[in-house]
Amino acid sequence: MNEQLELMLASFASRHRGIVAIDEAAHSLFAGDHLYQRFWAYWMDAEGLLDGGFRGDPLDGKLASEGIAVLRMLAATRPIKLNAVPVGRAAVEFFGEPDSPDECDRARFEAAEASARMLRFAVVRERAFGRDAISILHRDPSDIIPIARTIWHMAWPDATLRDLAYRWMANRVDRWTSWGEMVIHDGAEALTQHLLVCLFVDRTDQQTSPPAQGTEDLLALPDSATRAK
Repeated sequence: MNEQLELMLASFASRHRGIVAIDEAAHSLFAGDHLYQRFWAYWMDAEGLLDGGFRGDPLDGKLASEGIAVLRMLAATRPIKLNAVPVGRAAVEFFGEPDSPDECDRARFEAAEASARMLRFAVVRERAFGRDAISILHRDPSDIIPIARTIWHMAWPDATLRDLAYRWMANRVDRWTSWGEMVIHDGAEALTQHLLVCLFVDRTDQQTSPPAQGTEDLLALPDSATRAK
């Protein structure tokens, strides 16, 4: 039951914020099972929790007022052991907006002792070993001395590229817990691959432009090019 409630909470939070595309949500929340995602969306719509979007399709619809009430109820009654990072507005309020004075960083994460039982993962920007980087920090409340450990780290050629990547990750703050747990259970490489897939899925609807002029010959098969001559 908790697994399904977590799925509902994560899916509703993602849909309510309206940032993550449908294909990316299918990959991140439904393990790439688009059929299950469609069934789940129509089921929630039948229960009156979704408001059909363009052309009344619940797949791209927003939460109905009842769905928003369910989202708040799930967030309020979430078990403590699952509440590593609050989903939705609470997480956004704690971590702040990118480039704002209250943006979460390593120092703020380490100083949040009052929330140590709830906040286990954070994605931060920092400059380490002379390079601009993004790190995922983890703090295990069961440690005798809970400290922030770096479990995933990626350096970038410059601060501009790093900041673009961080803003993409900050828009998905409700997924940080799942990303951190993925590193803990499957290793850093698993998260890197997962993020790469999410980036490509997020841009599938933007890759519909025709080939650049002069590339038709490069796309043609050798035998067809010969026959054309």
